[in-house]
Amino acid sequence: MLRTGFRGGLATALIAGALSGTAAPAEGAQLLLNGGFEGGLSGWTEGVLIGSEGGFLPHAGTDSPVNGLPIPDPPAGSYAAVSDAAGPGTRVLYQDFLVPTSAPAPVLSFSLALNNTAPQYYVPTPASLDFSAQPANQQFRVDILSATSDPFALGGDVLLALYQTATADPLVSGYTDLSYDLSALFAAHAGETLRLRFSHVDNVAPFVVGLDAVSLTTTPVPEPTVLSLMGLALGGRLWRARRRIGRAGRAAVVAAAALATATDAMADTTPVTLLDPNLRLTTVVSSGLTQPIGIVFLGQGDFLVLEKASGQIKRVIGGVIQPTPVLDLAVNSASERGLLSAVLHPNFPTTPWVYVRHTESTTGADSTVLSEVPLLGNRVDRFVWNGSTLLFDTAITRFRARQTDNVLVSGQPAGSVNPAENGNHNGGVMAFGPDRKLYVFMGDQGRRGWMQNLVNGPFLRQPFVDDTFGGPSPDNAHLSGVVVRLNDDGSAPADNPFFAIGASLGGEVGANVQRVFSYGHRNGFGLAFDPYTGSPWLSENADDAFSEVNRLVPGMNGGWIQVQGPLARFPQFKSIETLQFFGQLQQRRYPPTRLAYTAALATSRMFMLPGAVYVDPVLSWKYEVGPSGMTFVQGVTLGAEYDGTIWMGSARSFQQVGGTGGSLYRLKLTHMRLDLDLSADVRLADKVADNLAKFGTHESETLVIGRGFGVVPDIRQGPDGDLYVVSLSDGIIYKISRSVTV
Repeated sequence: MLRTGFRGGLATALIAGALSGTAAPAEGAQLLLNGGFEGGLSGWTEGVLIGSEGGFLPHAGTDSPVNGLPIPDPPAGSYAAVSDAAGPGTRVLYQDFLVPTSAPAPVLSFSLALNNTAPQYYVPTPASLDFSAQPANQQFRVDILSATSDPFALGGDVLLALYQTATADPLVSGYTDLSYDLSALFAAHAGETLRLRFSHVDNVAPFVVGLDAVSLTTTPVPEPTVLSLMGLALGGRLWRARRRIGRAGRAAVVAAAALATATDAMADTTPVTLLDPNLRLTTVVSSGLTQPIGIVFLGQGDFLVLEKASGQIKRVIGGVIQPTPVLDLAVNSASERGLLSAVLHPNFPTTPWVYVRHTESTTGADSTVLSEVPLLGNRVDRFVWNGSTLLFDTAITRFRARQTDNVLVSGQPAGSVNPAENGNHNGGVMAFGPDRKLYVFMGDQGRRGWMQNLVNGPFLRQPFVDDTFGGPSPDNAHLSGVVVRLNDDGSAPADNPFFAIGASLGGEVGANVQRVFSYGHRNGFGLAFDPYTGSPWLSENADDAFSEVNRLVPGMNGGWIQVQGPLARFPQFKSIETLQFFGQLQQRRYPPTRLAYTAALATSRMFMLPGAVYVDPVLSWKYEVGPSGMTFVQGVTLGAEYDGTIWMGSARSFQQVGGTGGSLYRLKLTHMRLDLDLSADVRLADKVADNLAKFGTHESETLVIGRGFGVVPDIRQGPDGDLYVVSLSDGIIYKISRSVTV
């Protein structure tokens, strides 16, 4: 029985003809055991590749054993062999048999049911049964091999390929009887032991396979099924629309990639605009700055500006850049590295300490070469402000900078290396909380270990390490994807959420765990404290799916890399990351094809330190929009309606990505300030803006307060109560103030 929708015309005629000759063979010499699975899997051997979920199970009923997907009753007896799983895997079921020296008309027959929830079947080129790597691999096949072959072998080990799902096949079918004449095979291998193998591979979405009534006899039977006719029928005109959609999707991916790389210029091509007429925009500094990335207020009209690539901190008094920088560091600014942030001690200026986050250059001069950084080159150092310059005082902490993920880990597959070094996902933003502790956000740096919810690292076989420098435990080279909470001297506060467990672990790893406030984060550029509750809030970038805004709680596990966005949207996260935008999740050693299919399995895979708690984001965008620097407004200088709101910038300009690029967002909080008030748009009731493409505007309209601001790594409220917006791409410091009397 085939899925509804394949009715009438040539397709129906061909299918009916193909299936008309599949009646069970007359009773004769049976070469297989337990083909009806009434004895469970007795007589059969099941194999799964390392890391696979699920497998074949003897099953009765019409709901699949794991996902509860519909599957018909077994056609013969009470049981069938059903393969089902909550996550990707490769499963084989096989039985060896002896080919008689005389075998008249040998026929293999079986009944097969399929229920594939992916958009189509996927068969990689070259052929592979490996679920654990890109590309998508969603198929079922039947082969005969030599009994001495590897159970997962393809290529020359396959003596006869009998059946394989193809792209245009229907995704759902009832039990269908299939049969094959094996006369030629038996004549060539008389007296040998061969292997009948059923192979089930999926890494895109749940895929249920039912198998029953497997028979291999040597008695004459009616004309066998001609599978090529079935394939022809199922490739008819009713599937052309699916192929057209597939071509359009691929074109959209190519167009998006071209848009993201088409220009080196980042300045916005749209005019700078505020959408509230009660607000006024002025320019505080319009020239003399190159890639400004942060602003620190010393007093009213007196602030420091950090430049990402020059490593310089410049002082601005009354809108005038002073002639001599207060600090000039040798930084490596490749990709997202460089001079990243600075914060004042809570007792400043009585305690004249300034904390500076930067990426060190190994050359002693500014550099943009990816390899010219030390392994622990992302530094937080403390400086002393003497009224005119910053003088080095002490090192506070070091994080990973060098990303040699283009170097193969010994013993691991060659396809797990990146094409080149990277220099991104440094995070970099810092802030002192109302508890007078220093919070530092360190991006995931592309690591794939404990802090990314992979307890055994990214690989499926020994050695279970993260990369060429070790891991997956968070030693100094692998503490990433975290917000650390530190005393002002860099030590770990005793009330940190994992302080006790870190003490029990001991050593370098334990000391790092003691510093962790939250983990399971990807990368981001915004960290701010609610002035009315003291809660820290974090903006987090997506790879392709589900940008996030999070309210952090002590011991939070944000879920990355097992999930991005809310758990309720997990299937969309899996689908987007696997099938769109070339499916990399940045690092080839853990591709999205390894992600689970269900939120429950993703949650169970998370690495949960004792006391850790998973928390959904308070707001997500279905496709990445690049949230960036953020701040809270305190007071009514901008108007009472803005008191307590969050303002957030974009990590991409309109010139780069279009859509929401260069936007400023204004987010309101609920009365208890534990969540966002999204009531202005009923479409946001689920806390997800379902934009239609990366950087798309759909369902973000009520969140946007300004456009054309370019790349905004930092927003700060000044001593005067106004907002100061740093545009890295425009080289400008903007000021937002009230245009009418409050």
